[in-house]
Amino acid sequence: MKKRIYFKGLQVRKWILLLALFSGRVGFAQDTTTLFFDAFYDQVLRYHPISQQALLLPQVAKAELRSARGAFDPSLLTSIDSKKTNGIQSYTYVQPQLKVPTLIGVDIKAGMDQSMGTSVNPELAKYDYATGQTKNVQYQLFYAGVSVPVLRGLLTDSRRNQLRQAELLKGLNEAEQISQINKLLLSAAKAYWDWQQNYARLQIMRENFELAKNRKAYIVSRILGGEEKPIDSVEAYIECIKREAMLAETELEFLNSSVELSTYLWDNTQTPIQLAPTVKPSAKGSEIHVLSLDSVASLSSHAYDMHPDVQKMMVKLKQSQLDRKLAVENLKPQLNLEYYPFQTYTSGSKDVVDGLLYKNYKFGVTFYSSLFLRKERGKLDLTNYKIQQNEFGLKQGRRDVQANVLESYNSLTTCQKLIEIQTQLVQNTYLMRNAEEMRFKSGESSLFLVNQRERALLEAQSKLAELVAKYAKAKYHLQWASGTKLF
Repeated sequence: MKKRIYFKGLQVRKWILLLALFSGRVGFAQDTTTLFFDAFYDQVLRYHPISQQALLLPQVAKAELRSARGAFDPSLLTSIDSKKTNGIQSYTYVQPQLKVPTLIGVDIKAGMDQSMGTSVNPELAKYDYATGQTKNVQYQLFYAGVSVPVLRGLLTDSRRNQLRQAELLKGLNEAEQISQINKLLLSAAKAYWDWQQNYARLQIMRENFELAKNRKAYIVSRILGGEEKPIDSVEAYIECIKREAMLAETELEFLNSSVELSTYLWDNTQTPIQLAPTVKPSAKGSEIHVLSLDSVASLSSHAYDMHPDVQKMMVKLKQSQLDRKLAVENLKPQLNLEYYPFQTYTSGSKDVVDGLLYKNYKFGVTFYSSLFLRKERGKLDLTNYKIQQNEFGLKQGRRDVQANVLESYNSLTTCQKLIEIQTQLVQNTYLMRNAEEMRFKSGESSLFLVNQRERALLEAQSKLAELVAKYAKAKYHLQWASGTKLF
């Protein structure tokens, strides 16, 4: 569902009346298909490869988060070591272990040490004179306990830092998705309105070329009737050739803009679509609206915090802060304590011990510290500099997006004023052309002056078509500049 920005005020429709002048007697053929902007917009959003690519970004973030959570998956480790001497089982050691990392940095471990064979415990492995073999001993030890980081790793570690980074990646990819699709839709909108502008100019040129041909025929008929000088036919012929050349150039521009527009069109099978020659644009969507200052202030405020580029910079700043937290943590010495109560079994019989937790246990201490901490201090300095860079970038980024909103608003309002002025110019130029033509037919003017009036009208109409397209593009550029989600 596309989000739209709402504008306040009365709709200005004067220039729409002038569009009738663009086409004149040239209209759509019955088999002509109109491609409206909304339909084109939806087609680009649904099927364009860049849009499809951007829609995958949240899934990428989910996969990254799942991968980071994998560092806290329980793991099972088993080792088996066995030896036989002269066919006699000297020993077999089986050591399965279950390890469960936790989000608070404590690792829970549980496992079993099982030993079997004649060499496991010489005191128990006595010689059996009845069988002539040494007794095979079976010994088992079951344990469960924890490994606790007391200094480094107590507040954070690389696993927890990676998980928090992955959680931030979701917001980063969502902002990147909006940024990519917004840029695509803005580019597509500009291509559409360029196409519409070239089509409007093409209609103008076709009408003017038809006028030149009709006037040439009219002059020739008057010459044959003795009412005009033969030299006037040369003037009419030259003007007709000029307009034919201008029409050819305009047709080329329209065809090229059609090709450019086609690059944004794909179907649901990811097959490119080429516009048919009979497909024409519509001016619907380029209507003028008055934008209130409150709306501009709202857009600027939205851009300050919610613009995708600002959002990405904010996420990168948070990521740098997480890296700094880890760098500070790594300045501490590493001191890990391990405590594992255990229960033993000998030859299948449980060894009875009173006070198991404080009589049968394994306890360990691991200590490590760099003497100079140059690596750790260097990493901390780098993260501090990175945070400062991101803070400066965020400040400038916020200023830039707000400036872009204001610039886009200025362009929009200026285009609106220019359209109103140009509309009046076209109307007056149209009247002057008609008046000059009437004077020419009554013998009070020359063909040269009529052509001059028509050239002025042609230029004014083309400029109006350009301004209408420019205004339509400015509306979408303002939405893009504010960071508003365009889809």
